Amino acid sequence: MSEEVHKPLYARIQEYIADLILSGKLAPEAKIQSEREFSEDLGVSRMTVRRAITDLVNEGLLERRHGSGTYVARPKVTYEGCETVNYVQAMQKRNIATGSQLLEFGEVVTSRRLAGILELEIGAPIYRVVVLRLANRVPVILERGFFPCARWPKLEDWDLEKSSIYDLLTSVYQIQPGRISQTVEAVAASEPITGQLRVEEGFPLLMISRTMLNAELGKPMVFSQDFLRSDYARVHTNVCFDETLSSVETSFAISPVG
Repeated sequence: MSEEVHKPLYARIQEYIADLILSGKLAPEAKIQSEREFSEDLGVSRMTVRRAITDLVNEGLLERRHGSGTYVARPKVTYEGCETVNYVQAMQKRNIATGSQLLEFGEVVTSRRLAGILELEIGAPIYRVVVLRLANRVPVILERGFFPCARWPKLEDWDLEKSSIYDLLTSVYQIQPGRISQTVEAVAASEPITGQLRVEEGFPLLMISRTMLNAELGKPMVFSQDFLRSDYARVHTNVCFDETLSSVETSFAISPVG
């Protein structure tokens, strides 16, 4: 007797619907049949269909919208921890059409907080750069970067829409990055981010705060804060344990976007 016969009926229905989604026959944002319609078409009970759909909702393939029905969820891009330093390369590797818009570029003075992070004198000149990254024409990532002017001479000469911070550092300035420190937080969207990412007030975002150091001098080269739409992105990290757990550092925080 085949393995398929041994599977519970709800599991076979679950695989049937999943195949429709993964094969592209059901596109993202498409509304699927109601439980009653599935029940009648497949000749099974609505309870069986409900369990199959609930499992697919829990897996993230489907999403329920109150008062409207069940829809195919928008696919999320899973970034490996190391890929968050170059989103464009990560998306292109997954055959996602990418685009970028330079929203802000200017010279500002260093605040007390940024001076501490970048190891500068308060009031030292830094570049502030804001870039919007698009995936399949949808704005999904907002990048805010702060670059010490003395360490990034003539930054304005380069195409900041097409280049990632990592590419600029290694290819243009010929600097080998050393340690990269990252923190991931759950934050709620507020202005002006809501308008830039086209989300509502309070929409859940992932904020990745990153400091990138020069390997030779050990000086911070850039501090950035990237805001990722939670409905389009997730971050995956592998943690390697040693006997003392001395190399494992984890931090979680929930805060509003400032």
